[in-house]
Amino acid sequence: MASTDYLGICEHKIFKEACAVLPKLMNIPLNLVAVRDSVLFTWDFSNNCVLSLNIKAARGKGGDNVIHQRLLPLHPPLFSPEFLVANDSGSLLAVAGSNGVLVLQLPPRCPPYGAFDGNKDLVYCRSYSLDERFLSCSENIQVRKAKFHPGSVSDSHILVLTSDNVLRLYQIHNNEALNVGTYQIGEKPGGMFPGTKTTFLDIYGEAAVDFDFGLPEILENKTESIQKGLKLVEAKKEKQLVNSKSVNIVPKRLEKFQNLKNQHQIDELVWPIYILRGDFAVFTICIDLNRRSKAILRGPCRFSEQSETVENDACSIICLKTTPQIVCIASSTGIITHSILINTEDPKDDVLNISSENKCKRELLVFEIVELELGLALPDDLSEVEEIKYKCPVFLHKDDSKVSRYFATHSAGIHTININCTEELHAYVFGPDDEDPTFDIFHAPSSAEYLVCTKTSSSSKSNSVIGFSLYYEPTSIITLLSDARVVTLGILTAALPPKKEELLTGEDKVLGDNQSPLKKMLNEPFDQYIQKILKKGISHPLLKLSSTANKTPEECYELIRLTAETFREEDFKNYTKAREELEKRAHTLNLLKQTQKKYIDQMSDSKELRLKAECLAEKYEDMKDKQDELLKRCEMLLMLVARKKPEPSDAEKKFMKDLQGFSEQCATFQNSIEKVKNKIKYQQVQIQNWKAHEIKKLPVIGEMQSKTIKDSLRESTQKINDMVKQVNEYKALLNLD
Repeated sequence: MASTDYLGICEHKIFKEACAVLPKLMNIPLNLVAVRDSVLFTWDFSNNCVLSLNIKAARGKGGDNVIHQRLLPLHPPLFSPEFLVANDSGSLLAVAGSNGVLVLQLPPRCPPYGAFDGNKDLVYCRSYSLDERFLSCSENIQVRKAKFHPGSVSDSHILVLTSDNVLRLYQIHNNEALNVGTYQIGEKPGGMFPGTKTTFLDIYGEAAVDFDFGLPEILENKTESIQKGLKLVEAKKEKQLVNSKSVNIVPKRLEKFQNLKNQHQIDELVWPIYILRGDFAVFTICIDLNRRSKAILRGPCRFSEQSETVENDACSIICLKTTPQIVCIASSTGIITHSILINTEDPKDDVLNISSENKCKRELLVFEIVELELGLALPDDLSEVEEIKYKCPVFLHKDDSKVSRYFATHSAGIHTININCTEELHAYVFGPDDEDPTFDIFHAPSSAEYLVCTKTSSSSKSNSVIGFSLYYEPTSIITLLSDARVVTLGILTAALPPKKEELLTGEDKVLGDNQSPLKKMLNEPFDQYIQKILKKGISHPLLKLSSTANKTPEECYELIRLTAETFREEDFKNYTKAREELEKRAHTLNLLKQTQKKYIDQMSDSKELRLKAECLAEKYEDMKDKQDELLKRCEMLLMLVARKKPEPSDAEKKFMKDLQGFSEQCATFQNSIEKVKNKIKYQQVQIQNWKAHEIKKLPVIGEMQSKTIKDSLRESTQKINDMVKQVNEYKALLNLD
């Protein structure tokens, strides 16, 4: 298995068939790969259908027998697909492009390989085109983003963002695609540049480019509950340079989320939608799927810290599932802003009658800015990179296996970003009310690792990422590149175990603080310490450059030299330090082992302890025998004393009294039993008399009556025989036989 084929599926027929018909000119990053419930979906440009494969079954023991399926829509799309989106239940798959959205209704899966519709090679799927005539015929309106609504009970609502600043909500219901609602989220474009599809709003950054769903919120009845409030503490924010690729903005005091009310009645559960414009403005809107409330666009959200040079190049936004919620915004220059979403609703607004329908009661507290390296920079090109920055759309993807991590894909490759302050933020928010925030919350800056590099800074051509998805069994990435290559890489998700000091409480902590430095060193998990040492300071991306790019020998030499220099200066140094630490730990453990052996030898060779133990054992046996003898003598004395006593004791008197009572009761019971026996005998005699009397009552027929009955029966029989003879004679005369 190749190092770039972690899942062992890169050579599967599904990728060979899909990559063979990929368009040649695909320089923009797309997302033609989607994974849901271990099923992979990709697009076949030749047959205009979706290819699906059960990854879990293909990687199993019977993987050779698992084939991929073609999901053929009944109505093929009239546009070129750019990204695939599957809903959470795996019942619908959206194929979206700039000029349309096609939703496929997936058939149910069946054993043995979890495929669709009886494991057929070709499966026909019912398809629904969303506003096909409007989106395909319009030259000015393009689809920017399409996502399934997480608040849909039937998982059949899909939200589409178009370039005319409109959110369109659709529902697949009763085999029909219904337009549930249309929501204007900004000014409509009024004009376009001649010969292009770029509007004036796009140039000034006033057009929506992306949206994402936040965590669900509970709308409460304000008449029966205390209004929410947040106490914003004055804070000074200091900017620190983390490294050449990352800038960390550390607030001196972070606002604390605190719930100040008791909830009495819940109106509904809503999912806020955060909309990003090109000028980094973030708006919010809550769309009620049950149409019980009006959707109101609020914003823009206020930024606590804004960059000095803000350009109209925002391109992607995601809301991580953390508490408090962290919002990540990416720009086309590779700069990602990390901010905390806080509620700035003032409880005094209701008292002062200060209300605005479009007022946004949320604020984005920026705490960090991360700059990604778009393309591997060679030493000779560093000066040119500083002057001219490469720009390309950057798309952000959540990681459901770890909420503090997400991925960024672009034309120059793939990055993974880890936000290291999520646990500290969660502990501070749910900690004591009197706890003050410190710099320790943001002491560890976020780390950005370059996983796959598809472009160098000096090259004009890039091997764009046209397909990216996450697979969670185990956690790994599946990437499709524009040069028809597939890469699958494993991602480490195992969390480090908690330290022993974190599990101690009360007196244990005091005892732990008094331990010697050697014991503290031995108590610390050594694997964590080695992992910290071996942690890469500079990411070493996997190079997947474009095969069509003309790389000169000098560039190839520079790449090899840069890689060797990085390994020599960074990795070898860490390996050497790790080896030294291993030798130190082995030497320390060896010394401890020798010391403990000495203690064991001293204890085993100590004769005094053995003699004392033997003497104590003998004394204990003698004392036990003496005690048993004394107990027996005491019992005998008590018995003799009781016998010599002239009057009975209280216990004996009570016992005699109980015996007399029992004898009286026995006599009473004996009399009762005798009475019962006499009654039984009397009843038996009465029953016998009754039976004899009943026998006498039986009717008896006399001799005269019996004779009369017999004569009557004999005459009746004779008459019947005569009548039968007459009937037979008549039948013979009339020939009725």
